[in-house]
Amino acid sequence: MMDEQIQEFISYLQSIKNTSENTVVSYKRDLLRMVAFMEERGVLDVKDITQDRLLDYATSLKEEHFAPSSITRHNTSIKAFFRYMLENGNIDENPAENLRSPKIEKSEPRVLSTVEIENLLSQKFAEDAKGKRDKAILELMYATGLKTSEMIGLKLSNVDLSIGCIRLSGNSRSGKDRLIPYGKKAKEALSDYLLDARAQLLAGGEDDETVFLNCSGTPMSRQGLWKLIKTYVKKAGVKSDITPFTLRHSFAVHLVDNGADVSSVQELMGYSDSNTISRYIKKREKVKDPYQWARVRN
Repeated sequence: MMDEQIQEFISYLQSIKNTSENTVVSYKRDLLRMVAFMEERGVLDVKDITQDRLLDYATSLKEEHFAPSSITRHNTSIKAFFRYMLENGNIDENPAENLRSPKIEKSEPRVLSTVEIENLLSQKFAEDAKGKRDKAILELMYATGLKTSEMIGLKLSNVDLSIGCIRLSGNSRSGKDRLIPYGKKAKEALSDYLLDARAQLLAGGEDDETVFLNCSGTPMSRQGLWKLIKTYVKKAGVKSDITPFTLRHSFAVHLVDNGADVSSVQELMGYSDSNTISRYIKKREKVKDPYQWARVRN
């Protein structure tokens, strides 16, 4: 009976809510596990699942050493299911309404050392169009601290090679336009890519404005950028898992380490709230023009 109700809920997520396949799979797995727990204890009807029984289930997850993030995901699945059951009249009260998730301790973001940065950016890149693109991406990401969405959405009109900067329009939070300088190494790599490599990638494509293209001549995807970074991180011998945010975070920390004011770095990164960046950067006493330090590898 409960298996059928779960399947009904899953069908609702797929056909009505257009929920992503990964989320649907997670919900189904979590709910079937919860049902198995209840059935082992003689609870065969969703109407007989009480708040106390759900608390017992949550306790069992802790006893089996599930990570807080996994327990939180289970709770999310359970809450969504019982909310659906209530809205469709299958139950009169929602036993999951007061289900609380454990506090998840946020780990400090990884910061690449200057040696790791040198190993990543100074490695041998292929001389073809793809290699030149990849070098330009890595150099620019570390030189500017751009987010993944900003990198893959970068337009030719955003790039000013003459003075070496990126110009971005203000977002809905800060409302301020950003002028982000980059140094010699990034300028050389970007110029080399834009000179002829981009045109080679564009051949046959129709995008005449996006800076970074894939091998099909269309804008790079978020997944494509992540895969690119992982490939070169592995080649550089960096042991830990590195993401685009790692480069963004390293950019910020290295600027501050070299004397830039936190509030100035905050503006470069497009944060409207100084607390956002202060959470992972300890403010230094030195105050210098951040544009002087916009590229550690000048």
